[in-house]
Amino acid sequence: MFMMILLGGAVAFFVVAMIMAAGSGKKRQGQGRPGGRAKASSSGSGGQSARREDLRLPYRYADDLVFVHGDSVWTGLVLPTAIDEYLNSAELQAMAEGPARGLLNLARGDRNVECHYRKVYQPITALNWAEDLNAIAWDPTDNYKAYNLRKADYQERIGAKRERNILLVKLGSIKRNGGTGVLADGDEPYDEPGLLHGVRGAADQAAAAATGVTDEYLSPAVLAEWTQVAIEVHESLEGLKGTPLTREELVWLIRKPLHGDLAVPPEPVLGSRAWGPDQFDLVVDFSGENRKTHIVLHQYDEVTGEQQTSYTTTLVAANWPAETRFRQSTAWARYAAQHVDFPVEIDMRFTLIPYLKFKDRAGKIHGNLVDEMNDMANSGRTPDTKLGSQVTRAQELVDDIEEHKMPGMEAQIRFTISAPDVKELERRRRVLEMQFKQDLKVTLLRPTRQQWRLLQSQLPGDAPKLPIAPYLRLQEVEQLGAGLPTAGTELGDNPEQRSGKRLGWVGNLVGWAGKMPVHYSLHVGPARNDGGGLAIVGASGGGKSSLALQKFYEESESGVRCLVIDPKTDFAQLCYYLAFGAQVNDPSFAADAEAGLLGSPQSRFQPINPEFWAETEVVDLLKGQAGVLDPWVIARDVPAGRLLAESMLRGFLGDEDYQRVRLPVIEAMASVIGRYNSAIRQAVEQGLTAREAEQRVPRPTLWQVVDEVVAAYDHAVASGDRDAMKDLKLAQMLLTELRTLPYARLSFAEQPQPLSSMRKRRTVITLRGFQSPAASDPRSWNPAERLAATALMAVVELGSQMLDVGYEKNPVTGEVGLRPKALFVDEAYVVTATESGRDLMRRALKQGRSYMAVTVLITQQAIDLVQIEDSEARSGGANQIHTVFAFKQKSAQEASLVAPLLGRPEDDPKVIAALQELRTGVCLQRDADKRVGTVAVDLVFAEILAATDTNGTTRPARQGVNPPVDVWDWTFLQEAAPETNASAAA
Repeated sequence: MFMMILLGGAVAFFVVAMIMAAGSGKKRQGQGRPGGRAKASSSGSGGQSARREDLRLPYRYADDLVFVHGDSVWTGLVLPTAIDEYLNSAELQAMAEGPARGLLNLARGDRNVECHYRKVYQPITALNWAEDLNAIAWDPTDNYKAYNLRKADYQERIGAKRERNILLVKLGSIKRNGGTGVLADGDEPYDEPGLLHGVRGAADQAAAAATGVTDEYLSPAVLAEWTQVAIEVHESLEGLKGTPLTREELVWLIRKPLHGDLAVPPEPVLGSRAWGPDQFDLVVDFSGENRKTHIVLHQYDEVTGEQQTSYTTTLVAANWPAETRFRQSTAWARYAAQHVDFPVEIDMRFTLIPYLKFKDRAGKIHGNLVDEMNDMANSGRTPDTKLGSQVTRAQELVDDIEEHKMPGMEAQIRFTISAPDVKELERRRRVLEMQFKQDLKVTLLRPTRQQWRLLQSQLPGDAPKLPIAPYLRLQEVEQLGAGLPTAGTELGDNPEQRSGKRLGWVGNLVGWAGKMPVHYSLHVGPARNDGGGLAIVGASGGGKSSLALQKFYEESESGVRCLVIDPKTDFAQLCYYLAFGAQVNDPSFAADAEAGLLGSPQSRFQPINPEFWAETEVVDLLKGQAGVLDPWVIARDVPAGRLLAESMLRGFLGDEDYQRVRLPVIEAMASVIGRYNSAIRQAVEQGLTAREAEQRVPRPTLWQVVDEVVAAYDHAVASGDRDAMKDLKLAQMLLTELRTLPYARLSFAEQPQPLSSMRKRRTVITLRGFQSPAASDPRSWNPAERLAATALMAVVELGSQMLDVGYEKNPVTGEVGLRPKALFVDEAYVVTATESGRDLMRRALKQGRSYMAVTVLITQQAIDLVQIEDSEARSGGANQIHTVFAFKQKSAQEASLVAPLLGRPEDDPKVIAALQELRTGVCLQRDADKRVGTVAVDLVFAEILAATDTNGTTRPARQGVNPPVDVWDWTFLQEAAPETNASAAA
């Protein structure tokens, strides 16, 4: 059997034709008739042409909203996949009822409406994803481009697929009174003769005679009317949140059943060829064998001519439990998609039956059962229990119909599996039958000698007649939704359309949700007008650092300007390894790193990747000059510096001591700022502009504030003012001491100098020796911990200011715009534990969305981030953290604090249990669409695994090998040595 399906190009309509291969026997011809009859051409093409016309699959027209199959007009809807993993019972119920509510709108008329639901799996064309991602990057390195292209190859190697849920609805017939449809009888758009045969001229007649397929033409006026009907149908189904099935998607849906488990090539397949008066594109070209229990599908590689073969078979749901209780784990469509180890495609043909017709049919069924029971009783036989239960269920159905005035449906559900050989196909069939029988109590049967018709039935449009009517079920419309057909595992970046504009993109591969790849890019949230924050939360050892480090590498290589506050030096270590390789294990390496000599002529350690190191700067603040964290140096302006100065002094001294010295401090600040303002006014009076004056007049300093307090104390002593001496003595003593204490000294200098502006791809600010406070409650911190936490808060403020908002010229496009930026804050709970720190984070998050600057918060404590989100919600603002990755939590109490950050109740048992049971490298993600699901982080490359290793036991061995400079030479983890894979899995 040889089949060609051809699609019209010039006028967007197409035909599907089947031409028998020369020399095929009568037996093969009988098995291979693909149905779909249409009238033969009247052009005099003869018996052979008529036979070919009779055998054609009658696709006649398609655009991005409607298609014509024979005399029927259809429209399609692509339904979004909704993750249901952590929905509660009420949310699951609403999800199950969604399809039924949408379909009810189609059954309001007096005619039956034919529908066709398909669940299919589309291989992800990862190469297109990688090229698109590289194209939108601000300033991608060659290694970044290679990184994404290799990840695309990785996804395609493991066969990543995307679940597609399609709902097709028959609008009606281009012939009046065509039977079923969404319009009342006689209301269908019609134009005699409707679909016209358009053979014109001797050449066209000759072509029609040779091919047996005539050119056709659909009246534009009729097409416009059908298009309007389709629009109205889509509006009635808007609750399903689907998108119209495009012509391209329709072509793929036609090709899919005819390829089995083989990859479906993108459109077009074989280009264009002449076919009658217009040009047509070949949609599918295949040959097949119709066997008793399965179909053998042959495809041919266009370049090599090599034959590829797939085996496919379809099973029918023959017997369902008498009563089924809705449960997430046994929803039939969800089960087939998520609990079977191989792809199972679903084909559900169903007819919506209006209320009055449904009531009549249910009444007749009930009457027949009652008559049967009475006949048995009258003949002296006792009705069996099975018949009694059938009568009871039939009566309940009649009562429900009468009470709710609801339409019904007649449906048949089929499951298709494919495999590369017959042995594997049979294994999959047995597994599927067994699992459905054991877990769902559903019997699946494989009809013999009907496989070709069952395969045809998967094609969009009218279905062939099937002699398996006993497997049709009359049921309520809710049955479709009860199967949770749109339940899936899709998470991560999801571009959306708003006002005709595409917002967002699909970012880097970060891991897998079930069988689905999860992609995430820092700036997709702001691009979709969501918040500018990312939270990575989890206990130590759960994998949060590996994910954060992976994102830091990816984003900086893409051109995002990244600044990291790195108390533990994990980010610095990643940079050192990728730049210097195995030299990081040399005992003398750390000394040169602390001295800032790496890569310089004074150091024997030179980079193996000079390009990477040239775009990296590591700054050790504790080794730097005093005054680098002076609040007026950090802040945007003098008023902001005054507020920051007070927050920092409160943090350094603690609430109790600060309250005792607050009045002298406030007075000293007022005096210092007053002198500054006087100097600004004098400069303006001398002819300078306000901006010139601000640039020329030195800002106040915290050193000056302390000097002012000391001077006030000396004056009180000199004047004998005992009351003033009492207040000022403690203040001058505490503040003078701060100048010399670790961390605090960074805020004091007579002439503080700022850090140089950040201009490289990566700037890492480390605090070597930083000790995180042991307790999360600031009231429990000792003086040393307060100093460290306050210094870290100042560093974060410094970082947020270093990410300036100036416009730059894009080095790739030449256009001027805002360069994307990212601020990574490790041990963020130290900052967010105090109210002033949370205020700082709120400001950074709010400003980031406008300035294309994303703040990444990496923390062990979730409660403070929840407080930030809650305060935004209470004030009427949008939540600023657009995505959350939550790793393993050590206790139920900790998990209950994380749950609200995921958008789930704090007492959600599913989430709390899951967070405690997560393995290393596995997390729960809440994406920008508020979907929550489990994600297994995938580092993909052995080199990234080594670079992101923060375990002091395993890191030296992994970083004992130089990483190749070129990403094209990196090694997939799947191909790495067994011990590498074993340790990665652990």
